[in-house]
Amino acid sequence: MPHELHTIVSGPRAGDGDIVVVWIHGVDSDATVWDPAIELVSVPHRCVAVDLLGHGASPVSTDEDDYRREAVLADIDAVLDGIRTESPGAHIVWVGHSLGGYLGLAYTLTRTGETVDGLVLVSTGPGFRDPDAMSSWNDRVRANASEYTVSEAAATIAFHHDSLVMDRLADLTVPIALVIGDGDRAFLGANDYLERKLPHAHRTTVEDARHFVMRSHPKSVADAVATVIAELEAEN
Repeated sequence: MPHELHTIVSGPRAGDGDIVVVWIHGVDSDATVWDPAIELVSVPHRCVAVDLLGHGASPVSTDEDDYRREAVLADIDAVLDGIRTESPGAHIVWVGHSLGGYLGLAYTLTRTGETVDGLVLVSTGPGFRDPDAMSSWNDRVRANASEYTVSEAAATIAFHHDSLVMDRLADLTVPIALVIGDGDRAFLGANDYLERKLPHAHRTTVEDARHFVMRSHPKSVADAVATVIAELEAEN
């Protein structure tokens, strides 16, 4: 059974054809990291910010299997199903930071029925294809887990186990925006790669910004959300 995740809801109720913006944070973070950007976006649009399992006010599991990608996506499925029940006919835009952006890519690629209508990927990478690089990443996460505010089990939510996203990037056709700080050295190359593989994506490289660009430059993130929404509205 999916876990019931904590959410923070703001903005007007959405009706048929309106937009609901779903905000997914990264590892060792929570929904409040989006507050400055949500303050801008929630004036015209319904916003639902999610605390992932083991983070913020959501439940905590001691079972690392609950933090694997498919289990995490199943938890988010339940949140999105609730949005669709409350706002039938609304379009969903997923905004994700780091891990949250990766999860958005994985969600869009793996759902064969209802999925999201647009993606805003903030400081996001597509994962790894090389097994050694993947293993090295997971080892670093494990080594750093003791310094996180979340449990060591919850830190494994950032693990990678396959190259599904990298292998299927070309399948993505939904409107996409990329936001990356020019000082985010660990993810600049990943965004170069995403830009090459997703030629229809809109990229914004923010000057004097690092990994948590939504904190330092919330308007850049809000503008990227507006770009995706405008593209959706032009299609409908």
